[in-house]
Amino acid sequence: MSSTPSPKLRAYIALAGAAMLAGLATGRTELVAIAAPFAGYVALGLVLRTRPEIVITTMVDRDRLLEGDEIKVRVELTSDTSVERLILTLHPAHAFAAVSTALWAAIRVPAGGHDSLCFSLRAERWGAHRLGTIHCRATDRFGLTDLQLPTQRLPVVQVFPRRETLHRIVDPLELQATAGSRVSRERAEGVEFAENRPFVPGDRVRRINWRVTARRGTPYVSERHPERNADVILFLDTFRDVTGPGGSTLELAVRAAASLAASYLAGKDRVGVVGFGGVLRGLGPRLGTAQLYRILDVLIGSEAVFSYWHKDVSLVPRRLLPPKALVIAITPLVDDRAIGALLDLRARGFDLTVLEISPLPFTQPGDTPTGRLAHRLWLLRRDALRKRFEELGVAVVQWSGEQPLQVPVTAQMAFRRRVRQPAAA
Repeated sequence: MSSTPSPKLRAYIALAGAAMLAGLATGRTELVAIAAPFAGYVALGLVLRTRPEIVITTMVDRDRLLEGDEIKVRVELTSDTSVERLILTLHPAHAFAAVSTALWAAIRVPAGGHDSLCFSLRAERWGAHRLGTIHCRATDRFGLTDLQLPTQRLPVVQVFPRRETLHRIVDPLELQATAGSRVSRERAEGVEFAENRPFVPGDRVRRINWRVTARRGTPYVSERHPERNADVILFLDTFRDVTGPGGSTLELAVRAAASLAASYLAGKDRVGVVGFGGVLRGLGPRLGTAQLYRILDVLIGSEAVFSYWHKDVSLVPRRLLPPKALVIAITPLVDDRAIGALLDLRARGFDLTVLEISPLPFTQPGDTPTGRLAHRLWLLRRDALRKRFEELGVAVVQWSGEQPLQVPVTAQMAFRRRVRQPAAA
């Protein structure tokens, strides 16, 4: 703790000194009499000054929240001596904003007592962020000195991206052998009826459909579709982040990935994530709510790391890209390394679909004819790239965040119904 003279102390000393000097210079005792009370007040205040021991404790009501949620910060103060005026100021981090409350307060703490304050903040951006800092300044009872307390650092909280509501999602072409909630095209033990066929040696007696058998006079069995689940891999391109005044492509990509992960996990599918960029991060596919929070922890740590290193999908561990998995690539399609990796995935026979996070809202054509021409050529190159993916049977749909995520997801579903993907590129 550091102690500094207050403006009141400086003013009193200046006033008393000026009056005394004027009295001595002019020989007028009334000027000295005017200075005496101010000098006495300063002397008395400095003699009786105490140095309080103030303890500040900060608490938050939770350590995980979604974008747009509010979090309450409670500050408790205790002091062994009386503090006439304590000014407490909360400086929130850039990812948080105040919620209709002042970020400072001036209170009095009695001797041996305690007081508490509560501030409300709203999360503005996903990520792992420190809430901010708290600065405290105490004034003694005479108001002559200011005591600056050490800065209090608030805890780090995790802000998860806001999720979009998805009523329908892309169905994978192939399912896994484990049980789930998706109806397989195969014939095996299950609940969903497929067809009736004549009995052949080796069929189980319990599978005989007695009504059809009685009607046709020969044994018939009922075929059913088994219930299976799918492996879904969210392939997040983190090579580049196109930023602008209204956000960035990475922010939209993380929000889309969180929404898709929640929807697929709710359908009892196994979901994993691969962050493919300057830093390779990944999480193997699993089930359950716990997996959703693991995926969110990976997503909020996503960042675009600049790198010259050429990477391909051979660097991704096999457990992160299991066979028969549906790979949903979330990318702005601006880095050739990410584009090459997606083409390689398709060539390896993966069931691939691309959600393009459009960088157009964050880019503007140049002011010169050359700049406008370059921007036009860049747009034509992107159109040619989408056409190349479509020729390989891969749906490429754009999302700029201005419309619900369900719109591009529905477009993906329509493309996959219209065009059946070839076995390999």
